Amino acid sequence: MLTRRHLLTGAAVGSAALLLPGTASAAQPDTTTEQGWLDWIAAHRHDVSVLIDDGDGRRAARNPGVRRVLASSIKVVHLSAYAESRLDPREQIRVGDWDAHHPFVADGRAHFQALNWLGIPCDDFGIAKDPEQRVPLARLAEAMILFSDNAATDYLRVRLGDPALQRAAARGGWLRPDTRSLGGEVLMLMMPEYAPPPGSPAAVRRAMGDAVTRRFVRDPGFRAEAFERWPDMPGTSDAQWPWVKGHGQGSASDLFSLHRSIANGLYAPAREILAKPLADRIPPGANEVLFKGGSLPRSLTLGLSVRWPDRRSGTAAILLTGVSDQDMQNALPLIDLALAALSDPARFTALEQALR
Repeated sequence: MLTRRHLLTGAAVGSAALLLPGTASAAQPDTTTEQGWLDWIAAHRHDVSVLIDDGDGRRAARNPGVRRVLASSIKVVHLSAYAESRLDPREQIRVGDWDAHHPFVADGRAHFQALNWLGIPCDDFGIAKDPEQRVPLARLAEAMILFSDNAATDYLRVRLGDPALQRAAARGGWLRPDTRSLGGEVLMLMMPEYAPPPGSPAAVRRAMGDAVTRRFVRDPGFRAEAFERWPDMPGTSDAQWPWVKGHGQGSASDLFSLHRSIANGLYAPAREILAKPLADRIPPGANEVLFKGGSLPRSLTLGLSVRWPDRRSGTAAILLTGVSDQDMQNALPLIDLALAALSDPARFTALEQALR
């Protein structure tokens, strides 16, 4: 069940509640609550990479340099490169050229939702009924963050180029991010004969993913073949896990550095877009929350910052592995936990103790 959790809904963060230090126990943590996620973290410390700094003298970390699957959290790199580029946000983009990067499925209907958001009629697979329609380039950057649209991400990667993505990330403290084709990853899961053997070097998998996605974009016959193949894709987290393990990876330190840089003033256009997903969850007294998360089977990730009127900013990067399908449904309390830790010293202490 390759899905993308958008992590965008819900009411504002509620009133403060006492959080106890997380404790490992035989009982399954109840991740519908912030306390449950503290318990989960305490019970799965080897599956957790966290780096958090509240901007007011408190910092905590657990396995910050361990590379883990990033899922859609990588998209902050593409957004940064877009913000730094000379591309005209008003440029009119042919919707069919955007659609060409969407392999029909495996994105949690993100592309479908993005087209609906823009009022573009499309079929059930998120393919526009009129490919000649035009939308401003800025809307693709927003769709990449608001809906986690992989097609927008890959479109921007092609327009910007990997060197621009690498430079933008490096300016924010993230060296050599893995900016592979997300559509190519889906196509290799869908059509494994185009994928390298399991355990192949990341560079080989990136190259093969780029090759198959270029063919998908350019060859209508190949797109038709892929459409016939998608029903045979592995359909469970267990079946997809061998594929997920080879997906793009990075560390909490990497993700933290770029989010921290944006919160501190780098790439203002990127900050404006990152502020939209959680505009209804801003902690009391804060100016804004900057956010991008992601998920793949067994993997849940997020990077976020809280900015305050006194120019202080707190940042958290959280990468989790070994997350059950049920716990995946409870990403919002994890977000609330990170927001609380950045806003309340007592909650920061509770998270710090769970990480020890």
